[in-house]
Amino acid sequence: MNTRACALCATECPPPYRPPPPELSPDLDMRPGEPTRSTMQRWVQTCPGCGAVAPDLAGLEPQMIEVVESEAYLSLAARPAEATPFLRFAMICREGDRAGAMLQAAWTADDAEDDEAAIHYRRECAASWGEPDGVDSALRLIDILRRAGLLAAAEECAALIAEGAPDERAQSILDYQRARIAQGDTGRHLMGSALRPPARTPHVSHGKSSKKGFFSRLLGG
Repeated sequence: MNTRACALCATECPPPYRPPPPELSPDLDMRPGEPTRSTMQRWVQTCPGCGAVAPDLAGLEPQMIEVVESEAYLSLAARPAEATPFLRFAMICREGDRAGAMLQAAWTADDAEDDEAAIHYRRECAASWGEPDGVDSALRLIDILRRAGLLAAAEECAALIAEGAPDERAQSILDYQRARIAQGDTGRHLMGSALRPPARTPHVSHGKSSKKGFFSRLLGG
């Protein structure tokens, strides 16, 4: 068997973790249901040699060592321990994956019942989301905005999607979200509550683009 190594420091590393498929409904922001959600801390690896963090350490770009050795990267150790790996991955990863890493950091804050941190990470996620390249991506952004307390932006995003005559599935989710927004509800809700049967869970970075457009302007980007 070939030995795998961190692309930044050549320390031996394991292959990427493959979580079990979810059996329960995902959240509206597509955080997967159990048993997948309980494996979250294994989704990224931390290199014992250089401290790099990524789902696949062997797949990193070698020049990222400059980020890993930076003061900003090292200072993240002061953040909550559960979120630190995902925050570090957000600094290392390509722009298109940064929003996904910040959303995962928000999920760890949810698990730690740190509402302030969860809101902060979701707002950073929304600011990095870019222009959604499809309805599913836009629907996830609505939930991120809603749970971040950015209700006006979430409603504006929802209204824009409604103008596009979404299909029945998307309309059901949209109606459910708009009702939550109108009530000032910033809590967690399952996809199964808005749509039955629950949708399949894509990867966290699915359906995003780094293009700038209406949604970026909506978020002040």
